[in-house]
Amino acid sequence: MAEFTPSERKRILDFLHRPDYRPLRQHELARALAWSGPVLRRALRDMEREGLIVRLRKNRWAAPRGAPTLAGRLRVSVDGFGFVTPEQTGRPDIYIPAESLGPALDGDRVLIALSTEGEVPDEREARTRGRVVRVLERRHERVVGRLRRTAYYGYVIPDNPRIRENVRVRGFAPGLAQPEEDRLVVVDLEPREREQESLSGTVVEDLGPADAPGADMLSVMRSFDVRSEFPAEALRQADHESPAPAPALFHDRHDLRGQLVFTIDPEDAKDFDDAVSLVRADDGRWRLGVHIADVSRYVPVDSPVDVEARRRGTSVYLADRVIPMLPPRLTTDVCSLQPGVPRLTHSVFILFDPLGGVLDFSTGPSVIRSAARLDYDQVQACFDGGAGGSIPAEVRASLAEMRELAALLRRRRMAEGSLDLAMPEIRCRMDSAGRVLEIRKRGSTEAYQLIEEFMLAANQAVAGRIARQKAPSLYRIHDEPDAAQWERMQVELRALGLASLPPRKDTLSRLARLAAASPMSYAAQLAILRNLKRAVYAPVPGLHFGLGFDCYTHFTSPIRRYPDLVVHRVLKALETRAAPPYSADDTARLATHCSQTEAQADEAESDSIVRKRLDYYHGLMARDETGPFEGVIIGLHARGLVVELRDTLQRGHLPFSALPEDHYVTDRDRMKITGRRRDRSWRVGQEVRVRLARVDARRRSVGLLLEEASADARTRRREKRRQRMR
Repeated sequence: MAEFTPSERKRILDFLHRPDYRPLRQHELARALAWSGPVLRRALRDMEREGLIVRLRKNRWAAPRGAPTLAGRLRVSVDGFGFVTPEQTGRPDIYIPAESLGPALDGDRVLIALSTEGEVPDEREARTRGRVVRVLERRHERVVGRLRRTAYYGYVIPDNPRIRENVRVRGFAPGLAQPEEDRLVVVDLEPREREQESLSGTVVEDLGPADAPGADMLSVMRSFDVRSEFPAEALRQADHESPAPAPALFHDRHDLRGQLVFTIDPEDAKDFDDAVSLVRADDGRWRLGVHIADVSRYVPVDSPVDVEARRRGTSVYLADRVIPMLPPRLTTDVCSLQPGVPRLTHSVFILFDPLGGVLDFSTGPSVIRSAARLDYDQVQACFDGGAGGSIPAEVRASLAEMRELAALLRRRRMAEGSLDLAMPEIRCRMDSAGRVLEIRKRGSTEAYQLIEEFMLAANQAVAGRIARQKAPSLYRIHDEPDAAQWERMQVELRALGLASLPPRKDTLSRLARLAAASPMSYAAQLAILRNLKRAVYAPVPGLHFGLGFDCYTHFTSPIRRYPDLVVHRVLKALETRAAPPYSADDTARLATHCSQTEAQADEAESDSIVRKRLDYYHGLMARDETGPFEGVIIGLHARGLVVELRDTLQRGHLPFSALPEDHYVTDRDRMKITGRRRDRSWRVGQEVRVRLARVDARRRSVGLLLEEASADARTRRREKRRQRMR
């Protein structure tokens, strides 16, 4: 489709700058300018990304006023200042001083005016300052917090430490009994146009005592609009589905019940949406089968379950629970590929040559009977030569073949430019009251990599077929870093002692390999990851920079991701030569929505881990179990070092005042500090031993001390006690 010409853009700008212009919605602009809606919509969004126009509340469009302006998403630190990530591609983050935030809150979409250049108090490369001109879209219409009362009014202390002011209670929802003090409540915020106006709102829900078990996760769920309850009509629809599919449904499907098929999932998983099989021919060729739960068979478009699944967009994995996208009956029973029972699936068969090259592939509906339900720890133990007795002999033999193919596919993928940047994940083991008993770090084991390679191959095959037939669908894209990200990445890697390479796609995989082999591998991989863009969904195929694929989609997890369900429907329509289930406009809207719900779910999951991990360290402090802990310096800021503890990935602040007494100066790249008197230095990537100094759950922060400094302090305290006893 042709781009808008400069003269057409000028016509839009001239119209929006007219003295008598009042902000109009898109359809009103289309009527006034005599242009079609879809064409104008694309132009408005492009011009908005470039900062030429702004979108106000209720989707009304206007020209920015005064100083140069940009629209973007605001992130507020617990110290009060903020950063705005511009929507315009290639622009670095803009620093917003606390006094320039105006009425904006953390997460708001805001319009900012650019001002002076200058240093900013953050380890990130963001130099330009700005001030908030207008709030374009509220991130949260509701706030969760602890209810308190004065003699004259009630107020709520927000749970979110980035909202630094209390919310005055204007009233309570009809039918809601006024909660007692120190209850956790949900407040609907009233609009606020000026900073001088205090935050206020109406209490709409009482979540119970703020310190009760599980209250922290309820706060996360309400803060990020995560609902555990399903509408009654969706539950009724799910209840009507039988967990045992009728034999009549097996017709026109590949009957794979006699083949060796099995699942491999996390130990605590309850939704098994993918199974695998592998056959190796005498000539060395491999036939991989990836069999995915046929969720689309049970969830028709626009049915009650589909409407709710689309609203959720994804399952949410909190620290202590899973909030599924589909009703539990479908998630863990009807659609889940349980062992020993027939299940409806959609299969992808890929034929590989002996070197791992794709020779051919096919797709189609199928029915399987899983022979075993394996978990990653079992499989890894089998690979490591440990106990594999619980795994049937024929499954162990198949696993050995799969291990060989997966390693071959992984080597090819890395050689072709894919990035190996799998970072460890955190899992919390809790008791029945929600108290953290143990925090475990899960790395990228060979068992995980096996399933990862097979799912990547299936997703890529499906994406290629849909793209070739040009059916409206969803794709997964990952843009390459912009110039500022490349520059900052190179600065950080050079400071870690890694060679400087040209900022190109074909060199980043080499950088990743150098990082993995470096003594500072973890810090180096962080340096690459934090300078990459976020992967999103798109209605057209495009580059997936991290994987090195030109065309990619999500197909293999329809129980927990709505885009995968969409892709299943599109693929089925192509296989049966039916009409496309979605239009181009449908997929454009779904791409935006699913990217947003995914980001919101990630935030909720991260917040739940942060809270539980802080509770864990708070408990250690209470028992005087302060360390020492092994850590690595991952960043510098104006007041000290950021240290990440190796075992739990907990980040803490090591202030300059906790270092050996000296005057420390920061190098030009902000990757190293050096004492002027003693010439002792501390740099990103350096390993340190630290102890807990404080745990502040309200501000989500941990203070640290150097082990050597705290040991000296303990020695001095013992000496003072001995002197007093003499």
